[in-house]
Amino acid sequence: MTLSDVAAFKAAVGIDPDAYTAGTEVGAAIDTLGYHQALVVVSAGDVVTSLDVKVTECETSGGSYTDVSGAAVTQILAAADNVVAVGRINLTGTERYLKISATNVGGADYGVAVLLTPYYTGDGSTMDFEV
Repeated sequence: MTLSDVAAFKAAVGIDPDAYTAGTEVGAAIDTLGYHQALVVVSAGDVVTSLDVKVTECETSGGSYTDVSGAAVTQILAAADNVVAVGRINLTGTERYLKISATNVGGADYGVAVLLTPYYTGDGSTMDFEV
C-alpha cells in the first residue's frame, strides 16, 4: 500500500458518537460510488442492556433501505461492553448508498465510523462480520 492508496480512502460518520437513550438511531446516507470495500467500526462504551448495529442499503439516498445480508455486529451486551467491533463489506453487488442502524435497550454510549476503500482486501482476517 502506498500513500496514494491511503489518500483514496474516504471516512464517513455512520452514527455520531454520543450517549444515547434507549431506542434506534439511523445515520445519514453514505455514498459508496467508486469504492469497493467498507469497513464498519463500532466503538461502544457503557451499554446498559444491549446494543445491536447493522448496515442497510438502497440505490438512492432517500429511498427505502433494506438490510445488507450478514452485515450486523454481534450483539454487544452490558457484561461485555467498552469494546470495538469491526466488520468488512465487499461493495460489489450492494446498492450505492449505505446507512448504519443501531438499536439499544436501556441506553448506550457509542459511535460508528465507516471507512471506504478503493479495493477489497478480504484476507480471512477475523472480523465481527464479513460479507
